[in-house]
Amino acid sequence: MIEALAASPNLSPRDHARAEAAAKEFEAVFIAQMLAPLFASVDAPAIAGGGKSEAFVRSLLQEHYAKAVAERGGFGVADHVKAVLIDIQARAARPTEKRS
Repeated sequence: MIEALAASPNLSPRDHARAEAAAKEFEAVFIAQMLAPLFASVDAPAIAGGGKSEAFVRSLLQEHYAKAVAERGGFGVADHVKAVLIDIQARAARPTEKRS
């Protein structure tokens, strides 16, 4: 990741912040997908009532857990995604060489 940051001095701090936010959001979605089978394997108590409303609340809870894990460092996926995003931005910002 440090290589990507060093290779992109022409990118603004705003670009870096946007890349970091996008990377964390990507990791949260990734974690939510990994949590889905876990949540699906747990039976809800009878008092929860089941149905569509329970499924909706379960998905919100799953999403919240995933975002919380990602905010606290997650699995390290966000760091790699951020480095790639910054690298892509740096390459796009470089002036293209004209071929003769």
